[in-house]
Amino acid sequence: MKNFRLSYIVLIMLFLISCKKEKAELSGENKLLTFSVVGQLSAPVIDEISHRITVTITPIANISALSCIFSVSNEALVTINNRQIGNTATADFSTPATMNIIAPNGNTASWTIVVNTISEEYGLGKSVTASKSIEKTFKWYFDQAGTGKFSSINCGPTVATMAAKWNDSTFTKTPEDARNTYRATGGWWYTDDIVNYLSKYGINSAYTALPDNYQTIKKYIDQNYIVILCLDNYYIRYNAIATQHVDKYYKVNAAASGHFIIVKGYKQVDNQFYFEVYDPWSYGVSYTSDNQLKGENRYYRSDDLETATNVWWDYAIIVAPKGKTVIKISELNSKTQLLSAVPPQHGG
Repeated sequence: MKNFRLSYIVLIMLFLISCKKEKAELSGENKLLTFSVVGQLSAPVIDEISHRITVTITPIANISALSCIFSVSNEALVTINNRQIGNTATADFSTPATMNIIAPNGNTASWTIVVNTISEEYGLGKSVTASKSIEKTFKWYFDQAGTGKFSSINCGPTVATMAAKWNDSTFTKTPEDARNTYRATGGWWYTDDIVNYLSKYGINSAYTALPDNYQTIKKYIDQNYIVILCLDNYYIRYNAIATQHVDKYYKVNAAASGHFIIVKGYKQVDNQFYFEVYDPWSYGVSYTSDNQLKGENRYYRSDDLETATNVWWDYAIIVAPKGKTVIKISELNSKTQLLSAVPPQHGG
């Protein structure tokens, strides 16, 4: 009987030791190994220190029901917004989401997932309700930097060259060629220099007054014309956030700063209307994310463009696609008219 009791005690002790050992051996691993979402534009930014994941998605992705794919430490459980999920899930990321990775022993690592649309990444806003961009399969943006002796005032020759290239992909002239064609010894280019240069190569353009900047420019873009503006660049606001595409990335310190740009698209985002522009003043400065020059596909506010043209040159040059002429669009404001000649203005 005594031996039986001793054996029983030994068995109980072995069982308790075994349980403790089993409990002690439960894994504490709760690492995030990979993470992605369907519709992302690039690999997410995963900050291991702050436990923050930042993802940028395409405009067509449904941020309220977004599919994500991830991997974590072996046997760890995962919840997103307190809902347990497998290694794929559909969740609402319209506001920052909380992802918990729970190890077998209960250790929990919390992550914050922030999903931005490309328009938010650019600084435009969240909800895009109207959009158009006149795209080409070839590159037609030129930087006025490095365009010769008069680079600092070569926005006119550069814009004229961009417009010619947009019109005809086989156009091989450079902004330096344009400068050598008109005012080769220096000085600002004028609006009529641009029109004359385009005409020299058989490209049709026309002037129009701007009784209503917003509608006149938008209507021509809707019909696949690009628009050249000569404006006082001082009135386009400056944006110091290096990653954003909204407003000028560079400062202009004084008014009466004439400048040429091309308008090639627009976006209505939330309550703000933006025009998509090619601003020739990049000067080699690019975004770190994709190396795109900062003057390329910049977004300027319609009210800024209206002010900047009203005080400088309240007209526009409409450039027709290859083989076409500029036509008056009947549904525009009745005061809008195509003009063969207007008071010239300069840009630099």
